[in-house]
Amino acid sequence: MQSFKGEVTSHYLAESAKLFSSIKEASYEKMFIASGHTVLDLGCGSGIDVITLVDRVGPGGQVVGLDHDIDMLKKGSQNCLDANLMSNYLFVQGSADQLPFKSDLFASCRSERLFMHLSQPDQTLSELLRVTEPSGHIVIVDTDWASLSIDTTLPGTERTLSNYRISHVLKNGYSGRSLYRQFKSLDISNIKIEVIPIYLTDVDLFYFISLQNAIEQQALADRVISEKELSYWRNEMELAAQNGSFYCSVNIVIVSGQKPN
Repeated sequence: MQSFKGEVTSHYLAESAKLFSSIKEASYEKMFIASGHTVLDLGCGSGIDVITLVDRVGPGGQVVGLDHDIDMLKKGSQNCLDANLMSNYLFVQGSADQLPFKSDLFASCRSERLFMHLSQPDQTLSELLRVTEPSGHIVIVDTDWASLSIDTTLPGTERTLSNYRISHVLKNGYSGRSLYRQFKSLDISNIKIEVIPIYLTDVDLFYFISLQNAIEQQALADRVISEKELSYWRNEMELAAQNGSFYCSVNIVIVSGQKPN
């Protein structure tokens, strides 16, 4: 299979943040942050959440953002400077499955829409547990992509593209629905689950947020879908856009818990 050409840019993350603002707020609340805490945002990207969390930990705390993409981290640093933040934040380049931190360091850790991209999600969660202090909180937000539903007269094509996304594009396509099991396997305590449905009626926003165009192009390149099938599909999406009838929905799963004493 050819490599996936979808691109997650800082602009993409900024637009996503607007759509996911209430979900982000819910994740912050589940971290139970107090003034002076040191917290981790894993897969921090361009620092959108780091900026918000800095305000929550206060001058005596620290927010650490870790990402593997050095360009994203540079953008995050610039965003923090533009926001006139104090120096109580730190960006670190590293791997999610081998965190470069000592054990029991963070009062709480969060990760948002990262686990779907991980080839070793169990190892990453184990690492998050290791670096969280006893009784500290871990919060993971991810999408249940199998719940994606698009109103269409071509359900076969919809399912073909959806299954292709889950099985061939994403490394961990069923991440949202797997989180509870992963938390249980590590004996994380006080596990809470929240499922938040989101919907879109703007086809252009859907294509942008979900990287749908890249999914379709790659499915075509891999001969999972024919040019004729894709043409029919795109004509229907264009018609839905023209008459304002486009609709899709998907579930976002938030699983949180505490590290046992």
